Amino acid sequence: MKIFFYSFCLIIFLSYFLDSNVHASAPLIKMSYVEVNSNNLSNVGCYLRSDNLKPFIQITSIFAANINGNNPEKPEIYFNPQVTKLLNSDYQQITFLQKKGIKVLITLLGNHQNAGWSCMTNTESKKKFAQNIVNMVNKYNLDGVDIDDEYSTCVTNESSIADIAQYIKENPSFKGKLLTKALFSDYFAFSNLKLAKYLDYGWEMSYFSDNFEQRLNPYLLQYKVKKEKLFLGGSASAGESYPSPSNITKYVSNNNFAGVMIYNITTNSQNYLNQIAQAEYEAKTKTKTKNKIKRINVIVTQNCLNISL
Repeated sequence: MKIFFYSFCLIIFLSYFLDSNVHASAPLIKMSYVEVNSNNLSNVGCYLRSDNLKPFIQITSIFAANINGNNPEKPEIYFNPQVTKLLNSDYQQITFLQKKGIKVLITLLGNHQNAGWSCMTNTESKKKFAQNIVNMVNKYNLDGVDIDDEYSTCVTNESSIADIAQYIKENPSFKGKLLTKALFSDYFAFSNLKLAKYLDYGWEMSYFSDNFEQRLNPYLLQYKVKKEKLFLGGSASAGESYPSPSNITKYVSNNNFAGVMIYNITTNSQNYLNQIAQAEYEAKTKTKTKNKIKRINVIVTQNCLNISL
């Protein structure tokens, strides 16, 4: 009986150790936003790993389409001229990334009007809006939609965003697509513990706070978002490097979160991305998996940035 007990304990220990070891050795996922009003989306695919020439970033989102409307129950998806151009005459920027294995999402953002993700109360209206989102994603052959619940002037409620998320993810036409969310001080959206169930990923975007634990723990501990779905965000915009990408990356890696989100990829993002790459290597080499981790640099494909495809 004792032999059985000790054997059982050993199996449990080894399972935990091996699972932790594999998770610790897995590369962090890198996600980015691109403000397409002033940047080429295709720039994301120009930044490559030096060891295998694969893209350094795995997921990117078009920033942004908008939610317009004067009636909260009748929201409309709006594309500004730059987004319209990208989705139509410049669509090759999207296929350029997808052919490299990069998933391309589109962010839906409020637009200072009486409409938005958290505005709806009518069930049929929520279902219709969710269907419109799914139709949009499929029409443009995108890999998913990103929720950015800001800049709406409506009276918000707790159930709206979670219900819409449910109707999107349960739609058969959305199978294999990603539903993600920009996270910030919007905890009320998670208060019924429903939204976390339907999100594939969430990236926290309090860019100028270095209290990483305070930024992520509410989602992890109170709102039941799993670690493997949580990212910590940083801003790569010119002159914005606090907190440093190195510190963001080390925290995420050391605490086994999913990855790093970068806002916003431009033609000048190489140094920022290199800091992420070096910090990930340094964090991983402190684990027992150091022999499996290669030090890499982020290189830029020649004649790629801002090129007309």
